[in-house]
Amino acid sequence: MTTETLHTVSETPDGEREGAVLRIVRRLADSRELTLFVLLVSLAVVMSIAYPNNFPTASNMRAVLLNLAPVGILVCGMMLLMIGGTFDLSVGSVLAFSGVWAGVVCGWWGWPAEAGILVGILVGALCGLANGLIVTRIGINALIATLATMAIFRSLTYVTAGTGVTPIGDAFAAYGRAADPFFRIQSPFWAMLALALVGGWLVARTRFFRQYYFVGGNPRAAQLSGIRVGRLILIGFVIMGALAGLAGVLGAARLNSAVVNAGVGLELKVITATVLGGASLKGGEGTIIGGVLGVLFIALIENAMIINSVGVFWQGLVVGAVLLLAVSLDRFKTAGRI
Repeated sequence: MTTETLHTVSETPDGEREGAVLRIVRRLADSRELTLFVLLVSLAVVMSIAYPNNFPTASNMRAVLLNLAPVGILVCGMMLLMIGGTFDLSVGSVLAFSGVWAGVVCGWWGWPAEAGILVGILVGALCGLANGLIVTRIGINALIATLATMAIFRSLTYVTAGTGVTPIGDAFAAYGRAADPFFRIQSPFWAMLALALVGGWLVARTRFFRQYYFVGGNPRAAQLSGIRVGRLILIGFVIMGALAGLAGVLGAARLNSAVVNAGVGLELKVITATVLGGASLKGGEGTIIGGVLGVLFIALIENAMIINSVGVFWQGLVVGAVLLLAVSLDRFKTAGRI
């Protein structure tokens, strides 16, 4: 065997390893879902090693999954809107307004629990319809429109129920407190998981929902190709409102109380998780599964802060920093720098 052959053989394994590392880095850069998965696993491993008696316990995991459920439900709708090139800042107010109306019809008017659930979801859908009509028919920018309706719906929540409705009723509460017999996780999490799986499949596989990618990517071209852009955006807002209504109803049922301050500031966390999960501010990108992974990542960070006795007032700082990081990565990727 010649010296040149030996030199080539000795360098081949290193070259293959470097090539494999580069391929992994490129895949992480191209796939937000894969990046989040790696970060989630890394964070979970570090926390499990650092706090073996607090973090990896069944009770802590149940608490994390249950607390992220409302945000996860909202992210499913927000991701659809952001894929289509728009967003909704009123989701926290719609959540509270819907939960209060469910509490009013069940707790004050004595309607059946099922009727209260339907009323709450219907109220949310009507709020979404109002947002959609303002954006698509009147032509007001989504930022201004939903910022205005955020204040309107929050005020209507206070007008409707004052300090809230407590208690609502055991039959109503059962829908938010029912738990599976194996993991003993309450129903809001399973509702979120079902919505994420079904919604992820619909957005990825069905012709109707895939139109949102075309609308978000180039609304003018989508319009010229025959896609009814305004109709799609309107439907997206209605879906967003209905999901906010569902989240509000499940939250009220879990607490057996309709809290008028529910969802305050929740829109920041929802948009952060959505952008972190792969949505682009310019539209046309993202997946619902990625958004849910973004929710889980933020939930684990908040849980780590709680375990480390970090004050609750610092959590907003961290969520804001994560949003800035996610938007910065999106802009760098758009500019072709990564």
